[in-house]
Amino acid sequence: MAESKAIESLLQWPADLLDRIVALLSKVGIDLAPLWLQLFLLVLVLALLVPVVKRVRARKKKDRLPLVAAAVLALVSVGVIIGIAENWTTPGRVAGSVAFERPADVRVALLDFRDMTISTGSGQVDSSSGRFALHYSPLMDGRARKLRISAAGCKPLDAALGRAQLRAASEGLWNYQCVTG
Repeated sequence: MAESKAIESLLQWPADLLDRIVALLSKVGIDLAPLWLQLFLLVLVLALLVPVVKRVRARKKKDRLPLVAAAVLALVSVGVIIGIAENWTTPGRVAGSVAFERPADVRVALLDFRDMTISTGSGQVDSSSGRFALHYSPLMDGRARKLRISAAGCKPLDAALGRAQLRAASEGLWNYQCVTG
């Protein structure tokens, strides 16, 4: 039980520190892209890994940390690197069609994990076919999580975008119904 608490606090420390760095930068108007936040987290975890390995190898039993603590930090580092590599290799285009009675009124946008728009362009769909193509930078913005479909006077629809769907770069078809209120 004590080991799990030690590991939990070990993981909480870089997360709290990163939150404080982001808050400090936000106070002066700097909003970092997810790539930079991932790199900051990687640096923090790798810097923390050095003293953890020393504590795993400590001579005194009371100063020792379990080996799993170093393994957890190493896995977090590997996870961040895998996340960056996945975003690097994810296509930066999402295309498809929206079925709606008034295609000229429809707008589409790609949203990130914070529900912020990351796609470029106007988000208009073709007025006759409902087809669209949206572009974004997965490496800098992170993976697109949702496709937001909206029209004037209607509630927007957020459709989840899976990693496999983005990687396949296949064109999807979304049905949109106008719901008011």
